[in-house]
Amino acid sequence: MINYKSILASFPKNREEKLRAIKRYSITEVFFYRSSLWHHSLRVMFIVDVLAEISKEIFEGFDTQKASILALVHDDAEMITGDVQLGHKQIMTGEQLAEVERNEMAAIEVLSGEFPEMIEGYKYQQLLLHALHKDCIEAQLVSYADKVDAYSEAMHEVLGGNISGLRSVIGYVDTIRSIKQKYVLLAPLFERKDMPLLNIGLRTDMRRVHWKNYTHLNKPYTSESITIETEFSFYNTWKDLVLKNLGQEGMQILTEQVEGN
Repeated sequence: MINYKSILASFPKNREEKLRAIKRYSITEVFFYRSSLWHHSLRVMFIVDVLAEISKEIFEGFDTQKASILALVHDDAEMITGDVQLGHKQIMTGEQLAEVERNEMAAIEVLSGEFPEMIEGYKYQQLLLHALHKDCIEAQLVSYADKVDAYSEAMHEVLGGNISGLRSVIGYVDTIRSIKQKYVLLAPLFERKDMPLLNIGLRTDMRRVHWKNYTHLNKPYTSESITIETEFSFYNTWKDLVLKNLGQEGMQILTEQVEGN
């Protein structure tokens, strides 16, 4: 894993403050464990770092450092545009989607003048453009990891007793399944059947889900219950990455209920 703390330190402090202020899943009225764009970007980078190890074996010239930095900045434009969720985009007209892209382009222009021109040898503006257009293999991997994180967030809500997260769980399973058709550069990655963060269709067999394994859930998480594995390998890996990389802060993110009763 790259030293992401040193990379983040090259930005002014107000970037972190702005990202922390933007809350995830605004489309959902109550989200027990609602997190910020700051933690989302970190989690996406953790997922990318796992998948980058395989990607560099499959894709000639794959740049692991570029992928990690892209993960850290991929949603920076939302500091200006606000969070535009996939659920919103899926019901937008073509003109509305074009307006979203125009707003993001304008935001990239503003941020390029506000933040450092170069990040670890990469042009900041170019990284944001890659994140917008998904025009390189690293950006497509980041986009995939972004959806894995969103699915796992929603699964965390459902297992924590918030049934409103179910809509997003269902939606993201379909979206993740279709990635290899949407991102043709990334498609060879899904030939690997042995990785827990790939091929969600192989890992969501509801016949394996037994109620007795979940009697400790549907209630606020604890430091003990959060470590119990589920039958959902994507979610298990996501939890492990948060705890491994963020330590006590990660435990707080996963167990501190910030909304609801």
